[in-house]
Amino acid sequence: MALFKTRGAAIYGIDAHLIDVEVDMFASGNARDSVMVGMPDVAVRESRERIKSALINSGFGYPNKRITINLAPANVRKEGAGFDLPVAIGILGAMGAVKALDRHIFIGELSLDGAIRPVRGTLSIAVCAREQGIANLIVPAENAAEAAVVEGVSVYGVRYLAEVVALLTRPEEFSPAVASRNGHSEPTEAAPDFRDVRGQTMAKRALEVAAAGVPGDREMAVTRADQGNESRPAMTSVPGVNWLDVFVR
Repeated sequence: MALFKTRGAAIYGIDAHLIDVEVDMFASGNARDSVMVGMPDVAVRESRERIKSALINSGFGYPNKRITINLAPANVRKEGAGFDLPVAIGILGAMGAVKALDRHIFIGELSLDGAIRPVRGTLSIAVCAREQGIANLIVPAENAAEAAVVEGVSVYGVRYLAEVVALLTRPEEFSPAVASRNGHSEPTEAAPDFRDVRGQTMAKRALEVAAAGVPGDREMAVTRADQGNESRPAMTSVPGVNWLDVFVR
């Protein structure tokens, strides 16, 4: 198979947009003639060397053929190392190692040994996958619980490139990730509350304003931030907040 297509995603602000990754392999030429088009930034262009080493060190080898990689739409700038995984899967598909993938999005940075590093924006990508009707999202293991809070999408966390290939060839052996506790936590008596915070009047007021008028029956997570002798709670109980709705809006 010479031409193979996969999907990745690009992050712009808090929104994600689908990116088609097209890999075409030519019998003439060699690997040094390979090219990547579609307005990639420096990190994306450098992915070729990371991907080559990851494929070889994972036992798949690397074709000594000319490869053209297109990131579409071509008029949108592609940034970051998250395109490593979809491009690598595209090359494997062109080599015949995996079959056509119409219902998957891939995101992740590759190490030279084939390990998959975490990336930013997986929650936004999961929301985008749900809106586009794409059933499966494959992300780094460290990002899986974050992305799994989005209902209607099966999120799979992976640690190595070889594990991704195993997932694609034997999907019945893998189970989707479970949402992280911060995605939907039940209130407890020991949970920190505003009454535990001394001062920080403006910060507390900002959280109250942000939560006002949003329907739902969940809580809003607040990351702990120590500043000098003052601190804010790791989880603030604010009744009536569906945090995912707040994020999307």
